[in-house]
Amino acid sequence: MIQCPECRALIPDDSIFCDQCGKELKWCPQCGRPKRGTECPVCGSMLVSHRGGEGVTSESSSLRDPVRVNAASEVTPSPAALVGNGWKLILQAGAFGRRGGIWPELATCPYVSGNHGVISKTASGWTISDSGSTNGTYVNEKRVAQGVAVELKIGDRVRIANLEFTVE
Repeated sequence: MIQCPECRALIPDDSIFCDQCGKELKWCPQCGRPKRGTECPVCGSMLVSHRGGEGVTSESSSLRDPVRVNAASEVTPSPAALVGNGWKLILQAGAFGRRGGIWPELATCPYVSGNHGVISKTASGWTISDSGSTNGTYVNEKRVAQGVAVELKIGDRVRIANLEFTVE
């Protein structure tokens, strides 16, 4: 077990996100432990997204690039937010749910599970997956199976429990 540097919860060693607060863990490639911030306070190494230094550094611009190039060499905008229910939920990597995570707005929604799902950044854009929620995650009216990542495209309709959004 390791301790989340944000909320201090004990979580499994192989975690990418904290099971309790939903924060993405940043690892020191030298010390091998999760840390806060962008640099290790002990050795000064840049923190990485995955254990062992094989991930992307927290300063990586490729994960923040809002534009991608498709096979026909056309520039297409990458989705940036889920919009609906009077909210604009900015896409960022991390877990989400009623107990916290990347979208604290969901804490007020009784039909959203505590640890509802995860948003991930890939080379081609963003994905959403369900973490075994009670009321489900849907993309274009199709339920997302637990642990299966579904790519999000601009214009997709996303439902998180009873909340409906459009990908913009």
